[in-house]
Amino acid sequence: MLDKIRYRLVYNRTNHLNKKGEALVQIECLLHGQRVFFSTNVYLPPECWEKGFVVNHPHAVDLNTYLYRSLLDIQEVELEFIRRGQAPTLLQLKNAVLYHISASASFADFVTSINEHSAHRGKHTRESYKTLIKHVEKFQKGTTLADIDLDFLNRFSEWSKQQGLTQSTVSGRLKNLRAIVNEAVARKLISVDDDPFKSFRIPKIKNRDESLTPDELKKLMSVKLRGRMAHIRDVFCFDCFCGFRYSDLVNLTEKDFTTINGKRWIVLATRKTGDTARVPIETIFGGRAMTLLAQYKSLSRFFRIGNNASANRTLKEVFRKAKIDKYAHFHLARHTFITLCIESGIPITTVQMMAAHSKIETTRNYAKLGISVIGKDVERIFGKKRHL
Repeated sequence: MLDKIRYRLVYNRTNHLNKKGEALVQIECLLHGQRVFFSTNVYLPPECWEKGFVVNHPHAVDLNTYLYRSLLDIQEVELEFIRRGQAPTLLQLKNAVLYHISASASFADFVTSINEHSAHRGKHTRESYKTLIKHVEKFQKGTTLADIDLDFLNRFSEWSKQQGLTQSTVSGRLKNLRAIVNEAVARKLISVDDDPFKSFRIPKIKNRDESLTPDELKKLMSVKLRGRMAHIRDVFCFDCFCGFRYSDLVNLTEKDFTTINGKRWIVLATRKTGDTARVPIETIFGGRAMTLLAQYKSLSRFFRIGNNASANRTLKEVFRKAKIDKYAHFHLARHTFITLCIESGIPITTVQMMAAHSKIETTRNYAKLGISVIGKDVERIFGKKRHL
């Protein structure tokens, strides 16, 4: 038989009044002789409490409604566990309530909790989650995790487009939403079978998988620009020879530069995954990254180019000036770096280490091996030898 937790309101459990002559009302949860308590943040003088109810108080009705609603909210968290076939311990109940780890938790509270208790997430990711909260609340105020089903995703996607957002932004918000749902699935707040993203496809953005060709990169480096446009162009080209994610690129400091066997390298733990990227910038591609960096007096100022959206807007103008007909975004530099490395004959496992990919499949997904690459590889093996 299932042992259910018992709940009640308790007043002045510590038998101590504060300076105002008031004591706290708490919610007691009892199971197998063990107890946990939740604060209601309601303080009352002794004469305003009698047999589990607020009395002799001008707001007695409202306070009683609030207190018992709070008790029922905690009880509902326990019932969610039971509906999923699990009888929670008091510790599980406490964590679920305090950290909003329940399907009935509001979307905003759950995401805020993830942001506050996930140290491995970068600043950019946490900020994008905050933006997602505002976006979801604007679409449907009071959304809970349980509300997020296939119909919700379809309506949310269509509504986002109607707000005048670009397809890139809509897809980005949906990817963040998918990450939140994955967190809920991992915590068994949403069952694997009920994961709405199993039946929902996030629209793919055209041309996001492109890379610059060597000729396009030369054209970009040679176009005459001034001011911010020249600066953005130089940082972008620097990254085409290093391949860092934007969050790592703009946070590079002197401590990330080191000397190995007399050559300059960049070695850093990436913000997204924590994996270490190791790039021999003085050697790879003839040290072009070092040449670009040497044109600027301050290392910190070189990488200070603002947020990603602002940099991408300027990069779009740079591409227009250079007459490069490709989707302009800074991640294109990472695609270009990986593709150029592979086309230059660098082993894919070495590229994986420089790009700090946890899985080699990710590196393969970035690399676009064309006919010319296949031809070069076959020529290198068979071109100077007679076989069969």
